[in-house]
Amino acid sequence: MVSLTFSQRNYKFENFGNRSILLNGNVTGSVDDLGATYYNPARLALIEDPVFLINAKMFQLTNVKLDNVTLDGNNLSSSNFDGVPSMIAGTFKIKSLEGHQFAYTFFSRNRSDLSVGYNSKIEENDYFNSDYEISKYINDTRINNQLRENWYGGSWAKSIASNFSIGASLFFSTYKFENGYSEDLNAISESNAVSSYNNLVYFEQKSYGFFGKIAAAWVLPKVEIGVNVDLPYIEIFGDGEFKYEEYLSGFSDENDIFTFNQFEDVNTKRKYPFGISTGVGIPIKKHQIHANLSYNVGVNPYTKIEIPILESETETDLPTISFVEELKPTVNFGVGGEFFVSEKLNAYGSFSTDFSPFVQIDSIEYPNASKDLNYETDYYHVGFGVNVSHKWANFILGTVYSRGNTDKLKLNSIPLNVTDPNEQYSRLNVNRWRFILGLEVLFLDNSKLEKLGLDNKLF
Repeated sequence: MVSLTFSQRNYKFENFGNRSILLNGNVTGSVDDLGATYYNPARLALIEDPVFLINAKMFQLTNVKLDNVTLDGNNLSSSNFDGVPSMIAGTFKIKSLEGHQFAYTFFSRNRSDLSVGYNSKIEENDYFNSDYEISKYINDTRINNQLRENWYGGSWAKSIASNFSIGASLFFSTYKFENGYSEDLNAISESNAVSSYNNLVYFEQKSYGFFGKIAAAWVLPKVEIGVNVDLPYIEIFGDGEFKYEEYLSGFSDENDIFTFNQFEDVNTKRKYPFGISTGVGIPIKKHQIHANLSYNVGVNPYTKIEIPILESETETDLPTISFVEELKPTVNFGVGGEFFVSEKLNAYGSFSTDFSPFVQIDSIEYPNASKDLNYETDYYHVGFGVNVSHKWANFILGTVYSRGNTDKLKLNSIPLNVTDPNEQYSRLNVNRWRFILGLEVLFLDNSKLEKLGLDNKLF
């Protein structure tokens, strides 16, 4: 049984807003696109030209590898190339509220669809001992993982002074996380007796609730400063599903197993802690350096999914499975550079850390042993790209590379007393390339439009 919780994401795994993506989110103090709705809504009141933002195209190539997973120590790997929806946002004002700025936004906060698997084909038996009289076997291991989380929200900002503003954002979140693991073993003996083992574990968690942000921004002669506070997640509804199946037959020295469990409407919880980010933007001639520091508090252990007691037609000593999540405090930092090339071309480069908050995710208590499944995975992100300016729009091209791994992953093995499942370790490696083609359409006033020979009805 395995739960690939790397798809639940660390705090800094995703970024939003065209230039903000290339700067790896190191823009709390200096964001100048509509990524401000996420990174610092107070900056909306300081953006000179409101825009309609679309991350028009974003593609990602994700490579996942799990070492030492199968019976004979082979690896599971997967490569997936697909399009990724990102952010759509725009700004507006209300005439009666002078000095106030508003924005609406939609973005895919987390998204993954990963599947890894291994099929041994027909193997001669050099793994099982002679007690099982196995001549040949086929082993098939599959892990399927899908995460969808979308945020819908609005933002407000108010200028308190010409160089100081405050702001806030409120987002409604829809979250669905699915994970499944299956293990199938079919074996044949010298006398053509067939044996089989099948195991399936699947869970699903849904959560609906609200995320809030409160922010402030200052623009000083030699530095721009920002503070953004992430409020704890407020869950208004949560629901889950869990399946556990295990079947064993035909192995001479083992009792047959027939176990089927399917639970719907199980209780679930989702927690996301308080956090605070600070950032600065430092202009150096026509260039600018961006730096960021963020902190998230920890979360005490809590039951993420309440799994009922398992039942079986044949077994009495079934494992007790618990989904316990504990988050430790984390500090992340990053730096980015915006480099002036010409009046129409700027180049970007960035780096950020993404340290895992996960301490413990799942645990399995066997009749005679127990183990924790730990998926603490630290990531590092590197980005670079260019911004090409046009009279009525900005075009952004670039890429972001992310890499992380862990060697603390523990998996089950087939229960035939061949190996101790508590001693089998696997290593998880994840790397991702994201390719960005972004578009920002400028909303200009009538006088500017007339100079360009455009009609404001276009906008």
